[in-house]
Amino acid sequence: QLSRYLQRFFDKRYKPWAQSLYNVHVNPTQITRTSRYAADNELSRAVIEHGLRRLANKDAAAAERAWHGYRNSHSFSTAVQGALDDAILIGRANDGVFPTDRPSEIGPALALGMSQAAVAQRNWSEAYFWIEQLAEDDLSSNRWQYWFARALATTHLHSERARLTYRALAEKRDYYGFLAAERIGSEAQLNRSEHILNPEQVNQLNRVPAVNRASELCAVGDLINARREWNALIPKMNPADQNNAGYLVLQMGWTSQGIRIANEAGLFDNLDLRFPLVYPEVFRRISAITTVPHSFLIAIARQESAFDPQARSSANARGLMQLLPSTATAVAKRSGLRTPSAADLYNPVTNVEISGHHLARLMTRYGGIRPLVAAAYNAGQNRVDGWIKDASGTPVDIWIETIPFRETRNYVKNVLAFDQVYGQLLGNPTPMLQVHEATVP
Repeated sequence: QLSRYLQRFFDKRYKPWAQSLYNVHVNPTQITRTSRYAADNELSRAVIEHGLRRLANKDAAAAERAWHGYRNSHSFSTAVQGALDDAILIGRANDGVFPTDRPSEIGPALALGMSQAAVAQRNWSEAYFWIEQLAEDDLSSNRWQYWFARALATTHLHSERARLTYRALAEKRDYYGFLAAERIGSEAQLNRSEHILNPEQVNQLNRVPAVNRASELCAVGDLINARREWNALIPKMNPADQNNAGYLVLQMGWTSQGIRIANEAGLFDNLDLRFPLVYPEVFRRISAITTVPHSFLIAIARQESAFDPQARSSANARGLMQLLPSTATAVAKRSGLRTPSAADLYNPVTNVEISGHHLARLMTRYGGIRPLVAAAYNAGQNRVDGWIKDASGTPVDIWIETIPFRETRNYVKNVLAFDQVYGQLLGNPTPMLQVHEATVP
């Protein structure tokens, strides 16, 4: 909408090309009508480049044919030619077609795109090659160490390198670390550090004027200004005071701010702050009523609102589990519950109860496969139904990696990791992916 609006302000030279840029953005196939873009100038080349990049994601073969003509008729720079060659290679790989002659020069973007395509296509020999070409920062990440181990274990039977890579990853407390631990049959590591509160230090902290202001503001419900006080204060504190501040905020009942302080202060191993157990009876009771796994229910709340019962999103989702009023009304009606008002959704008991019934229905719809349930809770059932339409038999870890929406992709990973953490904290650990969750049905 913004680009359409801006077109009216261009002069005669730019206006047609602005319209062309918009056209190839919304309908990339238009770029195959080469006669429309016969002029060879800076503006036409910008439109062609954008259109070919967009088309490569949808129909790489058509983009390749069009690019063959444009390369000969237009004076693209060497850099743009290389970038378009790479985009088309990645597009073809996403269709399952990998080059027999690999490029002599492999840049970071090409290596990353080809690695992602190889994993999505389950072409492990290609994955093994392309992942090794990744930039050091990418290759050393937990994500790509996991997929490199997966490729190694598949292409090199009894690979010691794959086993050692999995073992190193299994020491990490994150999504890929938990997956790696399961691959080698080892216990997931929480790497929890114990923190002992010093009463004298806490008393000293309470005497800091900014802490007093934050406490008073929190007490009267002015959380915006209370948070500003903490945001200004935390970076100036030493690690011990940051830790004490987190506990102090938890004692106020401000759980989400305690989590925020722990994350901002780098207190990643302080699980008391980062993964608190709040409203325990509510979650336990709703889990028992709806049969939604206890730790999974808590993990959704941790991801959605960090346990802030007053949370409200820009889309008007409310409360602990971030329910839209329309969704809450429909679920309540279907489940025989009292129809809630919008204000009712800020009540933790009401919010968790309605969300529990919503999740229970999703669990039934998706055969109890938590990754699909989490994706549907975040992105909607219709989208997930489309994403799994042609994915039957795909390993679930690969399906998660290829979810089209980055937000939903990260959401699912976080929920599964949080589920693993809370399962252990509650004394009821479950597999990262259970047997029935191994593949998309």
